[in-house]
Amino acid sequence: MEQRIIVKNKRSREKLELSLSEFKKKFNSEIRTAINNLEIQENKKNFFPPFVKSNNNFEIDFYHNLRWNFNNLQNSNWYIERIL
Repeated sequence: MEQRIIVKNKRSREKLELSLSEFKKKFNSEIRTAINNLEIQENKKNFFPPFVKSNNNFEIDFYHNLRWNFNNLQNSNWYIERIL
């Protein structure tokens, strides 16, 4: 059974209940923005020279804590209210 995600619009209070795959399709641009912001944030913490950088997969880190990352790392009218 796939996870269900309830997203809510901050302005209109419209609620959507989506599966994870539907959520990824509908909010693709917001997810990309949030992952890019996570990468920037993590790279600022990294004080190693560029040739020593690790090959982090920020997308895996992003989905590990999906609700917080989506709600706080992108600027959208939608936010995740609950993950079922």
